[in-house]
Amino acid sequence: MKKKALLLLTCSAVLLAGCSGNRVSETVDKISDSISKEQGTPAPTATAAPTSTPGPKETSLTPGGKGTIGDWRICVKKASVKTKINDGKYRQFKPGKGKSFVVVSVSAKNNGAKAQQLLPRIGLENKMISAALIHQDKDEYAPTELIAYNKDLAAETIQAGSTKNGIIAFEVPKKAAKQLKKMKLRIGTKSDYLVYTM
Repeated sequence: MKKKALLLLTCSAVLLAGCSGNRVSETVDKISDSISKEQGTPAPTATAAPTSTPGPKETSLTPGGKGTIGDWRICVKKASVKTKINDGKYRQFKPGKGKSFVVVSVSAKNNGAKAQQLLPRIGLENKMISAALIHQDKDEYAPTELIAYNKDLAAETIQAGSTKNGIIAFEVPKKAAKQLKKMKLRIGTKSDYLVYTM
């Protein structure tokens, strides 16, 4: 208690003596340090400012541009709107009522050491490649898997060192499909992705 009173009196005396703000601060720090040493408590230390976590890495491209995500080298060539996708003479895929397909032509090269799926159905959130078609920066559409269609890259396994050309189809409302120029394709992981402006 006596030491605290001594500290208070010393500070008051220094202030009344007309010392500058810097000198007062230095004097108070010295007295505080000496009291802390006598009491065996460590003097307060400055804490480091918290570091911010970096946000996702986004690479903006236009059709024809190439980008790399993990083991994949991706090139989106073009996008078009279709009312059906033909698979040979007798088979075709049709979208649901009131919808159209937005078909994106893609080239994908697997630069990894083993065969992998370009757009797997399941996987680790930050390592799994996924794709989404985004309309006016708010509505998102997932790829539509065209079962047994050899040009569909959704869930397609590509051998190490190989390139595959194909499509990724999205089933979207007809009204949105008419606004193809207002759409973007995002392909990549949660923290690292390519964004193609159509």
